[in-house]
Amino acid sequence: MKDRTSTTALTRGPIKAPRLPGRLIVEFLGDLGPVTQRLDLVAAGTLVTATGTVVAPTQTGSDEKPRATFTLTGMTGEGAQCIVSDDLFLDAWDLVVEGTVVQVSGIVRRPLADSPAYLDIRTARRAWFMAGSA
Repeated sequence: MKDRTSTTALTRGPIKAPRLPGRLIVEFLGDLGPVTQRLDLVAAGTLVTATGTVVAPTQTGSDEKPRATFTLTGMTGEGAQCIVSDDLFLDAWDLVVEGTVVQVSGIVRRPLADSPAYLDIRTARRAWFMAGSA
């Protein structure tokens, strides 16, 4: 029987898929200053930042135009689907590793008006601390 409860050095327990997809807490600049909001309530086209743990990373696309997708999961089970385009792939691929805590910025995308939002990643960096993880 396979051990499905493996942990990484950056986590304190098994990594789980988010219970609340599309509800990751993000931050962005609104009309009156900084705003903290759930992703599903943010308008498409807004540039946001978020911090979370990388879950289920996969590489897609061709060798000439590689892409990556992963789920960014917050501390309370909320999550967001993230896509790394081919122009950022080489810079971000070493961060898109299961269990890595990252801070990303990206554009909120919603293919259809009633579809869940996802993040089109523009920048990614390692986050050394995430609230609630200490």
